[in-house]
Amino acid sequence: MKHSDPQVLEALDLAWDDEEGPLGKLRSGRYDPVLAERYIELLNSIEVSEGESLHQDFVRLVWFAPQFSEWQIERTVELGADKGAVMSFCDRVRERIMEILGVP
Repeated sequence: MKHSDPQVLEALDLAWDDEEGPLGKLRSGRYDPVLAERYIELLNSIEVSEGESLHQDFVRLVWFAPQFSEWQIERTVELGADKGAVMSFCDRVRERIMEILGVP
């Protein structure tokens, strides 16, 4: 799916929702492995052609996800989440965003 597709942008935005999104739930210390896997699947479905300009909303919705997720690890563990599962999610988010956006 194209990174600028309205459905992709809507799904990425929903990921930050406090009740329905894996990142939004992390904000309150709740790790949902099903939503986390769906988010990874969404990220893996996104295609950006080489040299293609990135949609501003796409960048806004993904650039902070890796760091944000990592900041939530301890809170989720304190509330009963499996540390290994949360760390794996964070690693997968970071790796995929690095693949999409590139590294310096």
